[in-house]
Amino acid sequence: MLPVVTPIVVSRPLLFGLLAAGAIVAVAAPQPMSSFAAGFAAGAGSVFVLSFVRNPRGGREEAPGSGEEKP
Repeated sequence: MLPVVTPIVVSRPLLFGLLAAGAIVAVAAPQPMSSFAAGFAAGAGSVFVLSFVRNPRGGREEAPGSGEEKP
C-alpha cells in the first residue's frame, strides 16, 4: 500500500499564471505544442477552480470542531 502524501500548497496567482501561459501558448503555437499547452491550461484551470471550491474565503480556514475562523 502506498503511504498517504499530504497535498502541496500552491498559490492562486501561480495557478492563474500557469493557466494564462498555457492558454497563450495553445493559441500561438503550432499543432503538437498547441494540444499539449491546451491540456496544461485545462489542468491548471481545474486546480485553480477547485482551490476556490475548497477554500472560498481567500486563505481563511475554519478551525476543526470550533466553528471559528483562523486569522
